[in-house]
Amino acid sequence: MLAIFLKSAFRPADLPKSNKPQIAMLGRSNVGKSSLINHLAGAKNLARTSAQPGLTQAINLYEFDGRYLLVDLPGYGYSRAKRSKGKGFAGMLSDYLSEAKRLKLVLLIIDGRHGLMENDRYALDQLLRQEIRFVVVFNKVDKLSNSAAAQGLRQVQAEFPDINFIPHSTADGKGLGEIRDAIERAVRAE
Repeated sequence: MLAIFLKSAFRPADLPKSNKPQIAMLGRSNVGKSSLINHLAGAKNLARTSAQPGLTQAINLYEFDGRYLLVDLPGYGYSRAKRSKGKGFAGMLSDYLSEAKRLKLVLLIIDGRHGLMENDRYALDQLLRQEIRFVVVFNKVDKLSNSAAAQGLRQVQAEFPDINFIPHSTADGKGLGEIRDAIERAVRAE
């Protein structure tokens, strides 16, 4: 899969205008969004990864196969930046969702070790209220025993039975095909 980095922007309005479908990636800081981008691209260093939370403070834009744009939104729940900078996560999310006319799917990434946190519930609420198509990626399941991963997934699915959850691991490739299929269905639903 050919993927290239296009641009970083600090406001949704600064993203280049494009007629290509957009897939947005959303999640807490250090949930593994950059690793998932690299996994989707089959690359090791397309997106910068770090053990330190709050590394991605800009909106990063990638093009996949010349067909669609992947929009990596900054992680929420932690920020190395001063609170006085910008409107914060809620404002950026609201701005992006209102300005993204070609948004086809949101991948909401949650850390399987921690389950849904308060900020994840806020993001879910925004997506549901605005009727935006999304899939929840239950990430880092390789860091859990099979029984713990299954139990965590059952708990989240019990709370939100109508939402599609995909268990994912960059270490063993679990869920990668399902995520790619979800993206492909969204891109083709033009």
